[in-house]
Amino acid sequence: MKSLLLSTLLLTSVSLPFSSVSADTVRMMGAGNVTCKEWSQLRISTEYFSAGNWILGFLSSAAWTTGNDILSGKKADILFTAIDDFCTKMPEQTIAEAAVELTSHMLDKTSPE
Repeated sequence: MKSLLLSTLLLTSVSLPFSSVSADTVRMMGAGNVTCKEWSQLRISTEYFSAGNWILGFLSSAAWTTGNDILSGKKADILFTAIDDFCTKMPEQTIAEAAVELTSHMLDKTSPE
């Protein structure tokens, strides 16, 4: 019963298309609130473990709930480089916003044409 409730809540929470949901419209908790400026500083010091795991968890959740294997063949360092690129352009944004953008891009690439 508990797993059914959890599954229902998760599916309901991601049933909206990613394009209409942003980190500004939903509350993000945990390391997702780290700003891109902070992320860039963490990356230089290699102290980005917590924030990096948050990003990987976010992407994994998107893959699981959409049924799109967006992480197949991907390496964490390549995904983090995409976050780095976003954060270089928008240092005042959060890594949650960077993860939403990356997820949208990855889902668009796996959508049937």
